[in-house]
Amino acid sequence: MAVLQQAAEWFAVLADPPVADRDQQAWQAWLAADPLHSAAWQRVEAVSRRFHDVHDDTPASAARAALSSARNTRRRTLGMLGGSLGMLLAGGLGLRHFADTAALTTLAIWAAGQRTATGEVREIALADGGRLWLNTASAADIDYSAGLRRIALHAGELLIATAPDPLTPPRPLVVDTRMGRLTALGTRFSVLLDGGACVLTVFEGAVRISPQAGIAEIIHSGHQARFTRHGVAATGAAMRARESWTQGLLLAEDRRLDDFVAELQRHVPVRLEVAAEVAALRLVGVYPLHEPRRDLPRVLGALQASLPVRTHIVDSRHLRIEAR
Repeated sequence: MAVLQQAAEWFAVLADPPVADRDQQAWQAWLAADPLHSAAWQRVEAVSRRFHDVHDDTPASAARAALSSARNTRRRTLGMLGGSLGMLLAGGLGLRHFADTAALTTLAIWAAGQRTATGEVREIALADGGRLWLNTASAADIDYSAGLRRIALHAGELLIATAPDPLTPPRPLVVDTRMGRLTALGTRFSVLLDGGACVLTVFEGAVRISPQAGIAEIIHSGHQARFTRHGVAATGAAMRARESWTQGLLLAEDRRLDDFVAELQRHVPVRLEVAAEVAALRLVGVYPLHEPRRDLPRVLGALQASLPVRTHIVDSRHLRIEAR
C-alpha cells in the first residue's frame, strides 16, 4: 500500500473516536518509522480540511461528522479522481512530485470549505470583519487560528478586502497557493490561479509574494505581478478587470478577443471557441454578466456589433466566434 494511502487510512482511524490505545500507539510507530510517513500525514491533513489535529479540543460531534463524511465518501472520491489519483496512490512517486499533481489539486478542490459553481460569484464575511469574494468555479479554505489568518486558494480567483485584526498581537493574514504564499500588508487585492502561475493584483496597500522556491518581493498598490514557484515578474499596472467581476461585470481594456473569451468561458457551461483569424482583434468595453446563462447571448451580440465577427453554433454546447 502506497504511503499516501496508508496516511489516509490512519486519518480515518484516528478521527473516529473513541480511538483505542493500541491504534494510537501503532499510528505513532508508523509516523516515526519513515520521514515520508510524516510528510504524507501532513499532506493528507492539509488536503482533507476536515480534521486539523488529532489531539485538539474539537467537539466530538463535529469530528465524528467530518470523519464520517471522509470515510463514507472515500471510494466515491477516488472514483471521481480516476486514473491519475489511482496512479498517485499506487506508489513510486515521491512526495515532492505528488504535491503538485493535478490529482491532489482536484482532491483539495473537492474537499474545500468554500466552492462556487460555474457562473456563481459569492461574497463571504470573514471573522475579522474583512470581506472575501470568490469568482466563478473557484475553491478555497478559510482557516483562522490563534496565530494566523490563513486562506488557501485551490482553484479559480478571489478578491479580499482586509480588516484590522481584532486580536492582540494582530495575526498575519496570508493567502496560500501551490506556487507560494501572499502576505497582506493592509490591503485589498485579488489572486487568480492561471495554469502553472498565479496573478496578483493589488488595489490598496501592499502584498508580499513569497514563492516556494524563489525570492520574496513586495507588490504595491496599483500594480500587478505574475509568479510561479520559482520567481516573481511584474506585469504592469493593476487591471480593473481583476475586480470588476465582483460587480457582475467583465471588463475589456484594449484586450485581445481570445483572452476576453477565455475569461468569459469560466462563467458559462458551454464551450466557447475563437477562430485563429480573429483571436488577436482588440476589444474595449464593459459587459454585464450578472446571470451568465441569460447574459451570454447579449455579450456575444455586443461582440458582433463592435467587431467583424459572428457566432457560429457548432452544436448545443459549442459556440465558435469566427470572421464575418
